[in-house]
Amino acid sequence: MSNLRQRSTVTKSDTPQLPIMNYDESILCAQNLLGASPAHSGAVMKLHAPAIYTFLPATIQWFISRFCPKFMAPQWKRRYLIAVGEYLYRFKDEDGTTPKGAPIAIGPISVQIVTEEDVLDFLPPGCDAVFEVSSVAKTQYFAVQSSEDAALWVNTLKEMRQACITRQMGHSKDMGYPESWAKYDTSARRLIERKARIKSRLEALNKKEQEMQTLGGSGVGYYS
Repeated sequence: MSNLRQRSTVTKSDTPQLPIMNYDESILCAQNLLGASPAHSGAVMKLHAPAIYTFLPATIQWFISRFCPKFMAPQWKRRYLIAVGEYLYRFKDEDGTTPKGAPIAIGPISVQIVTEEDVLDFLPPGCDAVFEVSSVAKTQYFAVQSSEDAALWVNTLKEMRQACITRQMGHSKDMGYPESWAKYDTSARRLIERKARIKSRLEALNKKEQEMQTLGGSGVGYYS
């Protein structure tokens, strides 16, 4: 686990304009993906940690997770995972109409069963094992009922990753790949790009606001 704005007045012309993209998220609803014969799917508990928590020393994390109000500590939230094509999708439940967050590209990930005691110490009720999915951006933890469930997820995702790499290298001519999977892969990439563009624009806006606040604060100090 240890490896785990102020508002300001901005004129309309100062606000970066978000790009308009012709995109329909409804194609990536859970029922559509479940109907596409996914490699694996099922309910899990996902670990959510406040952003600041992940930067704290392990001893402080331990104290917060056990003695501080729940909103300050990591919490387990139910999610429904669907692994299909080249992506892992997270939904609130099996009837979810849109993914929670961006789909996770399976090609670049690493996945393994978790053995760290600081994660296993506060498993959610009914869960006895945890597996992690790591990418360049972050590591996500998922709790499941048994070690067998965790092993099934890990093995499935590893097999999907190897198949994905094989296709990307052009060595999969004899490997069948459903047309529906390719369609969902394309939609997933578009959704990821859309979210990345929005995030980039919002970060630019936030940086601009901070610069304006800094200039405003300097002005007050200069004339006081």
